[in-house]
Amino acid sequence: MYGKIRIKQYFKHDYLERTTLSMMIHSYDFKDRDEYRASFNRLSKLVFGIDFEAWYQKGAWDDRYNCHSIIADNQIIANVSVSKMDLVINGESKRALQIGTVMTHPQHRGKGLSKQLMEYVLETYEDTCDLFYLFANSTVLDFYPKFGFTTLLENQFYLNLSSQPKDKLNLLDKLDVSKEEHWNLIKRMLSSRKPISKHFGITSNEGLFQFYALNVFHECLYYSRTDDAIIVFNQDGELLHLYDVICDKQIDMEALFSQITTKQTRKVQFHFTPDQLLDKVYVEPIDKHEDVLFIRPFSDLGNLPAFCIPKLAHA
Repeated sequence: MYGKIRIKQYFKHDYLERTTLSMMIHSYDFKDRDEYRASFNRLSKLVFGIDFEAWYQKGAWDDRYNCHSIIADNQIIANVSVSKMDLVINGESKRALQIGTVMTHPQHRGKGLSKQLMEYVLETYEDTCDLFYLFANSTVLDFYPKFGFTTLLENQFYLNLSSQPKDKLNLLDKLDVSKEEHWNLIKRMLSSRKPISKHFGITSNEGLFQFYALNVFHECLYYSRTDDAIIVFNQDGELLHLYDVICDKQIDMEALFSQITTKQTRKVQFHFTPDQLLDKVYVEPIDKHEDVLFIRPFSDLGNLPAFCIPKLAHA
């Protein structure tokens, strides 16, 4: 038997149709109810082309990812989610909430539903974290400043390779998330990982990493027997994209290149802040086509040196 769903009815705004019962429900109540989870997945596929079902079935949708949704006619029509994150910024721990999966069904846009959900989320979690942050695409850059968010410039880090890798033993095993032993390895290593960066790193993001492993980077996951580490990377022509390294100790990044680069590799892009190599990399502003980072409150974060929030921690 499912527990009773806690519901908040909304009739305070004239834009809500009086003939339709509109309610707010929360994922800690509805994620285990098939009909509501299916409705949430239909909306996320419609708006973003993504589906959370495999993530749920793998047990990776935990209580650190909570949805706040508006439902009408027994269908989820709008949503704002929060992911509870533990950040390391310049060596200091911060409690953060990342806002994501902000979506409204096309037939219900222009009614202020996202605004209503944002106000609810900010009011509900204000006293539980040190900061809020989110990533927004170019179509909604004017929306989030209305709630006290300020843009914060991220950077991209590149390293030109001056020498070619020597012949090496094949000590990388490609991981397959459909295999139980590989999935269990990923879960075990995530549980004890060290943050990838002390300049701007993230811990306790197991659920988000698992989402990416299942839905985005399933072809880019490798286990290094040399370092006892999971490495997420792919080669694009002469450019090698290094997305993440999961390990319970610090990895020698330059030594790592000998395992993952090829004779074709001329440059590495780090999708995180490469602490060890900051004196060797070159830095560029984030690509104009990438999502923009918003922070609330801004405080002294504007004085941070160049950084990049780990790509696999974007909600």
